[in-house]
Amino acid sequence: MTPDFGILVLAAGQSSRFGSDKLLAKMPDGRPVIAHSLAPLQTIAKKYRLKLCVITRADNQNLIDYLTAKKIPYTLCHNAYLGMGHSIAHGIKSNQVWQGWMISLADMPNLTIEILEALIKNIIKHPQQIVRPSFLEKEKRIPSHPVYFPQQYGFKLSQLTGDDGAKTMIKQQTLLNITDETCLIDVDTPEVLQRLS
Repeated sequence: MTPDFGILVLAAGQSSRFGSDKLLAKMPDGRPVIAHSLAPLQTIAKKYRLKLCVITRADNQNLIDYLTAKKIPYTLCHNAYLGMGHSIAHGIKSNQVWQGWMISLADMPNLTIEILEALIKNIIKHPQQIVRPSFLEKEKRIPSHPVYFPQQYGFKLSQLTGDDGAKTMIKQQTLLNITDETCLIDVDTPEVLQRLS
């Protein structure tokens, strides 16, 4: 069975804790954080013929220029400053025809193809459930990203506001166990970026 959904990449944050645009901050190989975050997603999208769309702020011209130069599809969220919920809602409304949405973060440079392959296997097995990776921390299971939402959640996702994202919606979910949580770290501060380097 071939999966039939698209990948939304959230890249509309303000990077306030980082102090500058973290998505364009350089990794040790000279490529920016977003290039590392997108690479496995693009590989999976190509393999399974999935559409991919980056959601970014209308005022982030440097990122827009980068995405344009790399021919990466994107959409501009004009009210992204109001919180992640608005970015998700905008992404869903811009891609309503998709049969489901895998929502990923643009600041997860350690995300691996292996995790995405495992997610896709679980999505194929549970196409009508929310599916996401998780890891164990101090004997507590911590859910992470990317998160897959089937089509029946589309309307609720399109109505999200504020900065909580889709947390309030996720009650029933299939958690995929990941043993190496470093794959799921997102870059919020320069210190985190240094640890990943």
